[in-house]
Amino acid sequence: MMEYENYDFNGEEDIPYVELELDIGDTFQLYQSVSFHLKNWPGGHPDEQERLVALKDFLYRLVLEYKFRLPDEDQ
Repeated sequence: MMEYENYDFNGEEDIPYVELELDIGDTFQLYQSVSFHLKNWPGGHPDEQERLVALKDFLYRLVLEYKFRLPDEDQ
């Protein structure tokens, strides 16, 4: 298993990025997984916890955006 300390997340431009295409179900599953991990946080590197909080927020915004754009079934 890779250790968090092996990565340099200080905002440098040469950090490799990954681009994903997920359906809303997968996005929500990731949100639930991150939420569970934060709820059961065992401790560790504080930067990792901060990144998880930011990731949880980002994923939740994606889910809300999806729900906002759904057509209103009452119309």
